[in-house]
Amino acid sequence: MATALKRTTIFLTPDQHERLRHLAFERRTSMARLLRDAAVEILEDEEDIREGLKALHDEAGTVTWEEYQQSRRTRRG
Repeated sequence: MATALKRTTIFLTPDQHERLRHLAFERRTSMARLLRDAAVEILEDEEDIREGLKALHDEAGTVTWEEYQQSRRTRRG
């Protein structure tokens, strides 16, 4: 089943356009495909960052540095 696509417009400098066109030619794909793939990468990176920041705020199951040091001293005897 084909995915429905939405049209959007972006503005590139002549140099960016030429470099993208050249890369698309080298990879035997379209400029649109390269831009969609880049957009997916950005969106996935942003999602990973948000999940990572959320996990950093979750203190369940964590110990303080002092508690960790005390547990190390206790294990050593």
